[in-house]
Order: sequence, then structure tokens, then C-alpha cells
Amino acid sequence: MRAASFFKSTATRLAIIYTCLFVLSYLSANVVAYQMVLGYLNERLNDNVMERFREIETAYEARGIAGAVEMVQSHGPAIRGEETIYSLRDPAGEKLAGNFEIGTVPQGFSTLTPSDEAESRSHYMVYRGQLGGHQLVVGASSGDTDQLARIVLISFGWTTAVVFAIGLGGAAISTFRSRSRIAALSRTAHEIGHGELSKRLPVSPRMDEIDILSTEVNVALSRLELSVEALKQVSTDIAHDLKTPIGRTFLTLDDALGANTLDEAKGGIEAGLAELRSVADTFDAVLRIAQIESRSRTAKFQPVDLKVLVRDIYETYDVIASDEGYRLGLQEPAAGCWINGDPDLIRQLLANLLANSMRHTPLGSSILIDLARQEDAVVLSVSDNGPGIPPEERGRVLDRFYRLEKSRTTVGSGLGLSMVKAIAELHGAQVELADNSPGLRVSVAVSASSAKSLEKKPELLSLCS
Repeated sequence: MRAASFFKSTATRLAIIYTCLFVLSYLSANVVAYQMVLGYLNERLNDNVMERFREIETAYEARGIAGAVEMVQSHGPAIRGEETIYSLRDPAGEKLAGNFEIGTVPQGFSTLTPSDEAESRSHYMVYRGQLGGHQLVVGASSGDTDQLARIVLISFGWTTAVVFAIGLGGAAISTFRSRSRIAALSRTAHEIGHGELSKRLPVSPRMDEIDILSTEVNVALSRLELSVEALKQVSTDIAHDLKTPIGRTFLTLDDALGANTLDEAKGGIEAGLAELRSVADTFDAVLRIAQIESRSRTAKFQPVDLKVLVRDIYETYDVIASDEGYRLGLQEPAAGCWINGDPDLIRQLLANLLANSMRHTPLGSSILIDLARQEDAVVLSVSDNGPGIPPEERGRVLDRFYRLEKSRTTVGSGLGLSMVKAIAELHGAQVELADNSPGLRVSVAVSASSAKSLEKKPELLSLCS
């Protein structure tokens, strides 16, 4: 099985996209932060220039132009091109004091670049103001500010590069792990597709989205495996159980063909037809079970009062049971018990349970139909005081064609309880076989939670009201 291209992988593309988006967001945040730092540094530089200007302005106000000249000259030895520059000129434009030759600059704040003056080797933030009729220009070097801004910019650049590298590394690791998990899922799916239905998709303890999906798929695979195994078993059972009646039919018809009289031939043909009817009934039962299990019979679902339905069945079978030597009883609640279901299938379910009890219990046995409400479920049960079923056999008698060894001499195909199970599952119910001490008790519990799981069907009422 060929793996998908690394760069065509959805995990790879998503990792790259999210890494680029994260780095872009981080870079945008750095740009905003750099602009804020740069604005703060420029503001501090402006405050420094104004502080120097006000010192000279204060000296001018205290001692006149001589005080201003003295103050400028006291600051004159400052390192040229590195710290502060001054220029004081009289109204005629003659230089009175200063440490820098500055040409014409506008009033207020402005920036002096190296190209503005030949002797300037650095950027300066300058301020030009009036001292009476005199012009005073004060400037402060932006070298330290520019250097700090460069450091901030370089640090932002490096951190962005580190974040991008770590993001790509993390994306590569995440992509590798995702591809490994998906590759494992693909291998398992490939094996399942080639007939290994016992395989299951791997599920990690993290239970993330992939694990949840794998769990649901595993549940579906389990059901599929059971269905396939059931289909194989049904095929084997049909071949085994129908081989005998079909063989008898051949022998009966062959004897009829060689009969000496018309009455003997007619009797043989009638016996053969009886065998063929039994085979046809078996196939019909298998077909009905398949239709029920395929959920194709839910179209007739409607609110059903089990109390009314059970009483109708009881009144019908009470006469039949009496005629055959059985005692049939009924226990029911005072109020109606409503569920959502198919009335015909529920009648079939109860009829199969009653027929099963009468077929496998001795004459004179008592059979009881019980309808009751237990917590959040409606429970319909049929119990008898016959020989019962051994505990180790109770789980298997619900399988198609399975019959107890002692029941193989009785009439039947082994599909009665299988149909009960199929009808119960269609209605979201559970079938339970228990010891009746003596005898067998078969209970069908229809719960509200199971019935609500029916797709596109009315909600189970599950009320005894």
C-alpha cells in the first residue's frame, strides 16, 4: 500500500499554514511593539532637548543675553557629534555662542541628518526657539536612540526566526506523528478490506477526535464481523438442517414414482409436499428475520398499547392452550402500557414465545404471560414450569437453527427464538432468558433510552398510564 506524498498530506499542509499564520501574527505584534518603543525613545529625546533649552532660557531670563551666552559656553565642550549641540545667534544672524555650525532650521522640532550639515556625523533632534530677539537652537544626538532601536529590531528579528524555526520543527513532529497514526489506520483498514474482519483500528489513551472516530468504526466493524459470521453460520445451518428434509423429499417422491397403486403414489406425493412446505416455511422465516434485522420493517411503527395487544393474544391462545392440555395465565397492570412499535411484529414475538413454551413443555404445564413496568422500561415476559434450558445453552438458543439435543425430535426449525431476538432488537429491546425455578422465563424489556435510538421514528412513549 503506497503512502501519500508528504507535501500532499493534509497534516503537512495544515501544519505549514498554521505555522505561517502564527509567525505572521507574531511578526505583526513585533512591528507594533517596535513602533511603540521607537515612539517612546523619540519622546524621551525630545524631552532631553527641551530640558537643555529651558536651562538656557532660564539663564537668559535671569541675567539676559550674557547669562545665555555663558550657559551655552559652559556646555560647549560637549563631545561633538555625540551629545548635545548649541547655536545662539543675534537678531542679525551673527553667531554669539555655540559648538556647532547649523544652517537654517524651522521653528520648533525638526531632525538634522548627516546630509544637512557637512560636519554632522549623526542624526540630531533639534529645537529652535526665541530668546527675546535672539535665536537659540538646541539639538541632541539620536545615536543612542538609534542604537537602542537597532538592538530592539534585531532582537525582534531573531525571536521571530526562533519562533518560526520552533514552529516548523513542532509542525514537522506533529505531522510525522499524525502521518504515522493515519498510516497505521490505513494499514489496518487495508487488512480489513482484504478479509481480516477481526482486525481493529488502533485507539490511543488520549481519546482525541481520531480515537473517537476509530472507536466508532471499531464498533461498526464488530457488528459487521458478527453479521458476516452469522451469515456464514446461517449458510452452514441451512445446508445442514435442510439437507435431511430435502433428502427425505427425494426418497418419498422416488417411492411415489415407483408405487404400484395410485393411492400409494398419492400418499407419497402428499408426504413430499409436506416436507417441501416445511422447507418453504423455513426459508420464509429466514427471509422475515433478515427483513427485520435490516430495519426495513420500521415503516409501520406507531404508538401501541401493549396491554390491549397482550390481552388479545391471551384470549386467542387461551383456547388453544386448553385444547392442547396447558394452563395459560395472564398478569397485567391496571393501566395501559404504551410503546412505539409494529403491532404485527409484537404479536409475532409473543406468539413465538407461547408456541415455544407449548412445544417444549410436557402436557399439563403452566404458562404465564406477564406485562409489567420496571423502573424506566416496559417488560413483557413468558414463563413456564417445564424442563427449562441449561444456563450454558441459553445464549445459543437465540441463534438461527440452534436446537437443544433433546428438542431435535420435535417439530420446528430452530428459528422461533431467533425471530423473537430480531423483533426485540428492532424495537430497541433486550431479550433475557432466566431460570423460572422450575422452567424458563423469557423477558423482553423495552427501555426508553433504547427506543429513542431508532432513527427517524417517533419517540418511545414507555408509559403505563
